[in-house]
Amino acid sequence: MFYSTVKVLLTPVCFLLFWPVLKGRENIPQTGPAIFATNHLGTGESFLLVALVPPQITFPAKQELFRTDTFFRRILAWFLRRMHQVPMDRSGGTAAADAMGSVYKVLADGGFVAIHPEGHRSPDGRMYKGRTGVARLALTADAPVIPVGCFRTRFTRKWLPFPWLYRPELRVGEPFRFPQEMRRQFLDAANHTESHTVLRQATDEVMQHIQQITGQEMVDEYSYNPKGTGPGH
Repeated sequence: MFYSTVKVLLTPVCFLLFWPVLKGRENIPQTGPAIFATNHLGTGESFLLVALVPPQITFPAKQELFRTDTFFRRILAWFLRRMHQVPMDRSGGTAAADAMGSVYKVLADGGFVAIHPEGHRSPDGRMYKGRTGVARLALTADAPVIPVGCFRTRFTRKWLPFPWLYRPELRVGEPFRFPQEMRRQFLDAANHTESHTVLRQATDEVMQHIQQITGQEMVDEYSYNPKGTGPGH
């Protein structure tokens, strides 16, 4: 109910202020489960998905947004939870997988999830290496992936004295599933190395589907490195 109310209020405001464009609406299934996988250019993608895409979507969001050490952070965390966002460790690997329990339940119940495989916003507009969480979700839940290309979703000033979105656009591609043989390889993997190999292959496939929509240059490294050695630092 809370999500629906926010959506009803947000959608006309979004159209009035930003004139967004949604292409590929016919590729959005009426029933789930399904995973929307998008490139990550700015902060506009999440609320545009809420405003423009019909089904209710659950978002794994960076865990820093759920801190409760101040009054305003407690309010933000409350709002995000009511909007079906769940905290996620973006460092990848086991920590990220452990944080995704509630997301698996959404998919098991036939719901929709949206995720930015890059984890962090692109620092320069190029497409960076995807984290494996999206592949882990898709393979474990046997859910289709819906690639979404996002354009002009980063708030910029241009001629205005404050940040603004200028005609943002979402292009929804055709859903695809990973082959059952790949899923069996992942589920039957004898060790971490074998499972990671399958996850890496599946994640790269997701990124290629998104890149075919956006045309971005692809970079074979992460957009953010927790140790401070990657781009964005």
